[in-house]
Amino acid sequence: MSMELPPPTMAVVFGGYGIPQSDVVECRVHLGCTREVSSFKVLLQNWHGQYSSGGSVSLNVGMDGSISIGRGPNCPQIITGRIESLRYEATPTEHYVQVSGRCWGERLFRRVFTGTFANMKGEDIVKYLLDHYVGLSHNRGGTELVETTDTTYAKLEYENTPVWDIIKYVAETADKQGVVGFDFRVAPDGRFEFFPRNSKTSPVSLTDAIEYSEYTRDIHSVRNRITVYGVGEKSTPLDRDAWTESLSPADGSWSAISPNQVSLDASNKVKGNASIKAYGPGNITDVAILFTLAAGKEVNANLYPLLSFWVYRQANVFYENFMVTLFDTNMKAAGRVWPIGPEKWTQLQARIGVKNAELWNVEGGFNWTAVKAIRFDCWLNSANPGSFWVDNLFFGGCRYSSTQQDTSSQSAYGLRELVEVDEELYSDNECQMRARALLNHLKNPAERLTVRSTVIDYGNTPLLPGDKIYVALPNENVSGFFRIESVEYHVDARTQTLEVALELGREAPLLADYIYALKAKTEHLSRRKAPA
Repeated sequence: MSMELPPPTMAVVFGGYGIPQSDVVECRVHLGCTREVSSFKVLLQNWHGQYSSGGSVSLNVGMDGSISIGRGPNCPQIITGRIESLRYEATPTEHYVQVSGRCWGERLFRRVFTGTFANMKGEDIVKYLLDHYVGLSHNRGGTELVETTDTTYAKLEYENTPVWDIIKYVAETADKQGVVGFDFRVAPDGRFEFFPRNSKTSPVSLTDAIEYSEYTRDIHSVRNRITVYGVGEKSTPLDRDAWTESLSPADGSWSAISPNQVSLDASNKVKGNASIKAYGPGNITDVAILFTLAAGKEVNANLYPLLSFWVYRQANVFYENFMVTLFDTNMKAAGRVWPIGPEKWTQLQARIGVKNAELWNVEGGFNWTAVKAIRFDCWLNSANPGSFWVDNLFFGGCRYSSTQQDTSSQSAYGLRELVEVDEELYSDNECQMRARALLNHLKNPAERLTVRSTVIDYGNTPLLPGDKIYVALPNENVSGFFRIESVEYHVDARTQTLEVALELGREAPLLADYIYALKAKTEHLSRRKAPA
């Protein structure tokens, strides 16, 4: 490309006033997206107080305006903004005013939202907020600028949450065709754009135009051992009724404490096909049955901190107290008693584990990590026989989880861990897929590139954040597309130069696999709840 480029040209307008380019001493426009809004700072000559309050072109905070920057006849608009600050500087011989502000994206910070989005697509949430809270157009010439997502949010509940935070959350979590992540920006013409990350490509060529570059690879963000926890609703058994559908289920077996009897009863049940019936003959005081887990199936009550079951007892023959006793592998015991009413199914749930030991009568040395058996006792109040039933027995409250790691990355950069909790993951497999996607995204060093040049010719298509652009640095053996994280235009009237500075980044795409399609499931809980 020719290095003989025309000098910079500018068109600055505030409040309907066109600012002569001869009054512009210096101008910086910083364009950002997704993580920040764009901003500007213009230094003007303020001869005879023309830009002061009451002057011939009185500038005031709150005025809207625009800045166009280019070369020669090409002078595309770079930003639509609002004056947020005026600073006047003066000496006996010089007078200046510094005008600064942000693009119309500053409207995203003005309002807060209280309410619930239920079963809404990501793009519909964004449009609703723009239309009802922000007032930014997202249509250009009949084209919708908020692009569709593949994500439906079952329930997002907010209280006094800035609109910016909500849109940023949707951008960070929505996916399109298997890749997670959207970018959003306020374009130079003031329209709001929302689009899949890395889906837009700048037409500008940087070939032979880079005057300064700084390339870095760092491991600050490397994570090579990823643990993902899902919702805390995992149980053992996974089929919560499996242990009471047979006297010898896959994980263990039922037995009666002599002279009692235990049987499978299909006629009295609360769930499934059957329940476990305990029968005590007359002339005894205690009716008791035992469920013993098979070797290797012992339950860690610290990981499964909930014991849940249903119980039903006959009327008139039992006292109201019902006791449950847990036994560990050394037959140490922890017991608890509940009062239950007669002739109705009652669900009993208890917190267990070391953190809840005070709720139980615990024998010294009891091992909460190796629960081997569960005993159920109910006491007869007469010499008559009696029966009680147990159904839907399980341990619960465990989080679904998966840990994935990359040994090559660990060897190269050391063990670097990340733990994430995602309340929308409802199986170990879903956690595994999420952990794999994160690992692929984070196991390698991040690449960052800074580029500056006074000879970039972008014509009428300015460089915009969120676009990707091809960069080749032969000496560093670097080539490929980088995402523009921010771009700054700097016009210096004294030297008649236009310098463009780009902050670029490159990273592996965050693959959704099928994980984020789970947001389409209406039974999922809110990821963002309002305070109680």
